[in-house]
Amino acid sequence: MDASAVATIAAALVAALAALTSAWFAQRSAAASRMHTAEALAVKFREPLLQAAFNLQTRIYNILRQGFLRKFTTGPHPERDVAYSIDNTLYLFGQYFCWVEILRRESQFLDPRSRERERAVADQLEKIRDAFASSDVPGATLRIFRGEQRAIGEVLLEPAGGDGPGVARWDCMGYASFVERLGSERLDRWFSPLRADIEAIRSDPGLGRARLVLVQHALLTLVEILDPEAGRTSGRMRERL
Repeated sequence: MDASAVATIAAALVAALAALTSAWFAQRSAAASRMHTAEALAVKFREPLLQAAFNLQTRIYNILRQGFLRKFTTGPHPERDVAYSIDNTLYLFGQYFCWVEILRRESQFLDPRSRERERAVADQLEKIRDAFASSDVPGATLRIFRGEQRAIGEVLLEPAGGDGPGVARWDCMGYASFVERLGSERLDRWFSPLRADIEAIRSDPGLGRARLVLVQHALLTLVEILDPEAGRTSGRMRERL
């Protein structure tokens, strides 16, 4: 084989190797881009779910340990304060169920980089559903069946305008909008029974205690999974009842 033929073969091999290397880097770059997009979208759901779970477990703790629902019977504006204590508690329940419903609709991984933590979150969400819905817990106060949990979440859904990778399609109604729409047929259909239970607990703090303790523990475990270092929620407000 003469020198020109060898040179031609060598050039072809170099070109082929360059093409393979370029294709490998392109594939790797595309995979990294997809993971980055998935992680960015996951954060948009993981953080609101974390805050919703944290706020609800904190409110349950304050109701049972601090008498939150009974504090506002005196003062310069008792009627307004009592209304807030009930309406805002209703919203915190609804907000949590709404973010769970958003996750179901988006079929979104909360942690695309860790399938183990993803499974842990999914398992804990199911434990929270069961804590609300279980008929094995004494009393029917704040027993919310799975279909009712979804319905409460659904009526707080608002379109986020997203359409495409890395863009959320749904958001949760804000508190101001929620208060404005209280009394509407759409919200009252699902929130009236919850309101009745919260008002009953305000009159008799012993009602629903077993279920609330179970729910608070389950929510707190979810918070610990999502924020193990307490970097985004207060570590001082993670006491179990």
